[in-house]
Amino acid sequence: MKLSSTVAALAAAAAFLITPLGAAAQQSDNLPARVIDFAMTTAPDDHIMGSEDAVQTMIIWAPVTCGHCANWFSNEWPIVKSELIETGKLRVVFREFPTQPGNLSMAGFRLAECAPTEDYMSIIEYQMENQDAILKAAQEGRGEDAYREIARLAGMETNAAMSSCLRNPDITAHIVDNLNRATLAEVVGVPAFLINGQKYKGKSDAKTLVKLITEMEEKGVSALPDNIEPTNAHDGHDHK
Repeated sequence: MKLSSTVAALAAAAAFLITPLGAAAQQSDNLPARVIDFAMTTAPDDHIMGSEDAVQTMIIWAPVTCGHCANWFSNEWPIVKSELIETGKLRVVFREFPTQPGNLSMAGFRLAECAPTEDYMSIIEYQMENQDAILKAAQEGRGEDAYREIARLAGMETNAAMSSCLRNPDITAHIVDNLNRATLAEVVGVPAFLINGQKYKGKSDAKTLVKLITEMEEKGVSALPDNIEPTNAHDGHDHK
């Protein structure tokens, strides 16, 4: 049975994923400067939300196919946006971190990357909020329709535009860079957070984050306090 060009592109995305996930840690000594220099800080190719004047910066790695991440973005992210980002207290960087099913995760990130820059995060949010329905559609053989809708929201009206997006090598390189940055940042569970270049291991609920960032801003400090209570090891999603 012959696959349509769009379905074939979705399948091909999985092949691109295998090498970076398996090789990132093994080839860390050979990574380019654009990866090494910006693993723990904002990079020129990052998607950034919030005021440039915000003292506190948080980097988030999260897959669009991770259930725990979907819960966080559905329940905690709206509060983080309204109380920290929109008030100018926090800048947030979102970085792609594909996990299984690799073809769907990569496809979701690719389509978001092809959206207008100002719409990128809304496409990520859509996938987080509708994750169960998208994955169910894929399991039932309706995945192409689900991802065509994502493409439409991202501004792609034709199958040709969607297929071209899914095959774009520059987007692949960008996602691989963020995977390698995650390796250098020692990301082992997702969603993963860096705050001002420091790995954050505390609770990630909005109440805790709002309190932490607000107190740091009021004290005029950028270093994380030493007394942060570590989160339960089972709260996150181990991607290994």
